[in-house]
Amino acid sequence: MKNPIELLQEVKKLVFQEETLPVPSYTLADGTSVMITALEVGGIVTMADGTPAPAGVHMLADGTHIVVGEGGIITEIQPKAEEETPSVEVEIETEGPSEIEEMKSRIKKMEDQLAQGDAKISAFEVDYAALKDASDKAQQALQGLIALVDTLVSEPAQEPTATPDTFRKASVISKADKIRSYSQFISQFKNK
Repeated sequence: MKNPIELLQEVKKLVFQEETLPVPSYTLADGTSVMITALEVGGIVTMADGTPAPAGVHMLADGTHIVVGEGGIITEIQPKAEEETPSVEVEIETEGPSEIEEMKSRIKKMEDQLAQGDAKISAFEVDYAALKDASDKAQQALQGLIALVDTLVSEPAQEPTATPDTFRKASVISKADKIRSYSQFISQFKNK
């Protein structure tokens, strides 16, 4: 069984998060490794050495483009471009706006929304993992506190040690009593 001090140190470590949560690592298309706190607008992009990523458009290995502003803050996320599939265009003569072009526009808009949704889901998965880790640490901290309380309760209480009473009244012996006591002591040695 651990002593109370060790248990308290473990609890402090868990409660005050002395260990930092890991920041997810990503790879750019050119192979450079970067850390992104959250793959969403407002997330912070840092280089492997801890410096903020330079401002500009950066492409991740999966094809997602992130627009980074000053201080490495993500200002925009552009989902990866879908591979073009060959399409057959059929021209239909109609009066007014072309229904096919309108459908293509709607489909493109839906594909963009799906890609943005995928990026958000990835960010939520990262956040969920971090929250689960924090929850696990909180659970460990509570278990540590319970163990600490159990240890403190099971240790026997000690009575305080008696301290000498230095403020007792000294008995006052008269001068005559001291001389008589001294005389008796000396006479014991003479008689022997």
